[in-house]
Amino acid sequence: MTDRKRRHLDNAVAAVQQRYGPQALHYGDLFNPIQEIPHISTGFPALDAMTGCLGVPAGAVTLLSGRTTSGKVTVAYKLLANAQRTVYGQIAYTVALIDLSRTADPDYLARCGIDLHYLLVARPERPEQAIAVLGDLLQLQRPRAVVVDGLPQLVADRTALGRLNEMLGKLVQLARTTGCALVFLDDPKPPWQRWFNLDGSRTVRWRAALHIELQRERWLRRDNEMAGYQAQARLLKSRWVHALRSAEVEIVFNGTVRARETW
Repeated sequence: MTDRKRRHLDNAVAAVQQRYGPQALHYGDLFNPIQEIPHISTGFPALDAMTGCLGVPAGAVTLLSGRTTSGKVTVAYKLLANAQRTVYGQIAYTVALIDLSRTADPDYLARCGIDLHYLLVARPERPEQAIAVLGDLLQLQRPRAVVVDGLPQLVADRTALGRLNEMLGKLVQLARTTGCALVFLDDPKPPWQRWFNLDGSRTVRWRAALHIELQRERWLRRDNEMAGYQAQARLLKSRWVHALRSAEVEIVFNGTVRARETW
């Protein structure tokens, strides 16, 4: 653009701003850049890309649902491992796991990349105690991420379900205030439970900023040996994406648990 044309354009912009205000017209390079949504990577690039926030949102609730061997637990553990690290890969943050299902295995946690020294594990004796433990963790320990495994145990207990519904608003607020990624693991619910208002997970689902359902599709083999499995991830809800999305998640086991890149 010549100097003459530039001066003419500047004068036109100034005239409009003087008449309608400074925000009425300005150059495109003065737009405020879109701020990146605070998030934690799941460790699976295809899964991160479909969420609309490049991973799991920090300061919000995420719901991961799927049956056994669907990959939901592995995704949750990889998320915890990434939450422990700075952008330079150094261990700096504490994370927490509320193991209501009592299935957490220290060896598998470590193979998913979690530093056990920076992991808090809670195994409450009764399901309703998990709500109080979760509140104390968020308020006092301020972990970067908390995984609650599992939501089915909470909603199956009437006392725990009532306590969860009562406290969920406060827990969401604590997660937002502390910037903690709060992740619940759930089983998929058949439609008839929703029709008859029997879905105990509905309150968490309504509060969730992100809801992903995983389903195992096939086992992966290498040299006639089982090397991992492939799952299909479906985006059921996202605060940042208003469209149905899906992605393949391939999980391989080779001393460590990771996303499959190449053989």
